[in-house]
Amino acid sequence: MLRRLIYPVPRWPGAEGLHIERAKGGAHLLHRPAPEGARTVAYLHGNGSDLASIGPLARLFASVGLGFAAVEYPGYGPAGRERISQPSILAAARDGLAHLFDGGLGRSETVLVGESLGSAVAAQLAAEGVLSGDDGQGRLVLISPFTSMTAMVRQVVRVFPRRLVPDRWETDRVVARITVPTLLVHGSRDGLVPPSMSEALAQQIPGARRVVIEGREHGNLWEAPSECLDVVVGFARA
Repeated sequence: MLRRLIYPVPRWPGAEGLHIERAKGGAHLLHRPAPEGARTVAYLHGNGSDLASIGPLARLFASVGLGFAAVEYPGYGPAGRERISQPSILAAARDGLAHLFDGGLGRSETVLVGESLGSAVAAQLAAEGVLSGDDGQGRLVLISPFTSMTAMVRQVVRVFPRRLVPDRWETDRVVARITVPTLLVHGSRDGLVPPSMSEALAQQIPGARRVVIEGREHGNLWEAPSECLDVVVGFARA
């Protein structure tokens, strides 16, 4: 029952108009290669999105000359029949990134962007070292990140035993191992994930930069005019 609250999967409208690639391990992903010399945003979406709903975001990054790739989670979109869990989501994300790297994307050309739930996935992968290799190191962006899923559940149920949360997504326990350049972005009016959570995480990541977007909420950071887009693109190009 709690997993249904953690993962509110949207209705999948179908793959029409989407070019979906498959990784060796079966992960589904969208991929628009970058122009020569440009970096690629590898995007991990929030729990209320899927590959169909993030199409506009792919077009936004293409419009500013960056490549874009997005990995789908088990239980979502074209992977809707697969079982949702923290281990299965992490496995799909690793598989998707491996597919991109095997296809020639260098780590130094990669900007791993995780938003909301995706921030927990991205932070875990970065802590594991997937953004570092012989081909250099990538960059990490955490958008509207939370400290842990247990803390998020307790936003609703004030006293809730940690042992009852099936997928804990404890970002606060892994971020100290992140060594790549990191940017954190949060809307000042986020009523779902308190901005104090990204502040707490930023303090644990060496050299991290944190930007608070004034007046923006959890769900409208990308709406035009998007300071969030400007900040992420600037970080990707630096």
